[in-house]
Amino acid sequence: MKIYNYLFFKGYQMAVRSGNFDDLPVLGAILFVGFGLMLNFFSIMFFLTGIDLLQVSFDTKYRFIFSLGLVLVLLAYYLYKDRYKAILSKYEKREQLQKKGIHPIIVFVLYYSISAGLLLLAGIFKNGDWIFSK
Repeated sequence: MKIYNYLFFKGYQMAVRSGNFDDLPVLGAILFVGFGLMLNFFSIMFFLTGIDLLQVSFDTKYRFIFSLGLVLVLLAYYLYKDRYKAILSKYEKREQLQKKGIHPIIVFVLYYSISAGLLLLAGIFKNGDWIFSK
């Protein structure tokens, strides 16, 4: 969960810097974390389907329910007893001690690139293509 907390922190920084989420930067951060979580979730689902441990078909009619449910679960997690404030203060202190911080865009580009690459490999594994052909 530490990686998602760090993504939350960087998403919060990016929401504050951009000014798009002036009312609720926590929601902006949750959207960034939710997208990364969905990439990882689908990678795991494709891998489990590829090893015949699980048979799942993703129907597009449930995509809005799934997305809204994920955002609500993340919102409840971070807002419960002001958990987001503790996470923000923890990482802000860490960046102040180091006197340098990585720009949020760099963190998200790296994380999303790695997650998308893993999703691609999981999909190739699931379909039995490329190096996974039998």
